[in-house]
Amino acid sequence: MNRHHQFAKKLVLTLALTSLLSSGLGLASDYRATATPATESIELSQNPQNRLPRHIAKAVLNDASRRSGIRITNLRITQSTRRTFGNPCEFNFGEICTKEYRPVQGWEVLVRVGNQSWIYHVNQSGSQIVLDPKANVGENSQLPRAIANNILTDAAKRSRVPRRNIEITKVTRRTFGNPCEFNFGEICTKEYRPVQGWEVVVRVRNQSWVYHVNQSGSQIVLDPKVLGKF
Repeated sequence: MNRHHQFAKKLVLTLALTSLLSSGLGLASDYRATATPATESIELSQNPQNRLPRHIAKAVLNDASRRSGIRITNLRITQSTRRTFGNPCEFNFGEICTKEYRPVQGWEVLVRVGNQSWIYHVNQSGSQIVLDPKANVGENSQLPRAIANNILTDAAKRSRVPRRNIEITKVTRRTFGNPCEFNFGEICTKEYRPVQGWEVVVRVRNQSWVYHVNQSGSQIVLDPKVLGKF
C-alpha cells in the first residue's frame, strides 16, 4: 500500500514538473514572437527615406499660404522626393543651365493649392525654398497695406492727382526671372536670379500704370513707358 502510495505521489510530481516546464517554454516562445516584430518596427521607423523634415514642411506650407492667400490648414503636401540637383541653376528651375556639376542636396516637394499643384525645390537645410516660376500663383495674394500705400503715394506724386482719386485695380504675385526683367528691361539675358514680388496695376485718371515691387517693398519700379506720357 505504501509502495503504491509513493508511486502515485512520484507520478503526480512528475506530471506537475512537466506541466510547468511546458508552460515555461510556451511563455518563452510567446515572448520571442512578440519581441522580434517590435524590434524590426523600431528599425524601420528610424529610416527616414524620403520623409521631409517637419520644419521644412512647415516653411514650404507657410510660403504657399503667403503667396496664395489660402490658410495652411487648407493646403497639403502631396509628395516629397529626395533629389540631388546637378547645380544651383537646376535647383533654381533654370531653363538654360550649364553642365557644371555643383550638386545641391535637397527635395522636390509638391503642394496642393486649391485645384493646382505647385512644385518647390528646397535644399537640405531648408534655408532655400524656391517655387517653380511657372506656377500659376494668380491674383490671390494680398498686397501688404504699407506697400500699397507707398505705390499710391508714388503715383499721386508723379501724376499730381490727389491720392483719393487713384486706386489699385489689379495685384498679381510674380517671380521675376532676374533684376533686368523686374526693372522692365526689354532685352534681358536668360540668367536666372529670381526676384519675388508683385505686378501692380494702378488707375490714374483714364490710364493704367504698371508697377513692379519686390517682396519687402524696398524697390518700387514704374513701367518706363508710362513716364513718357506725362
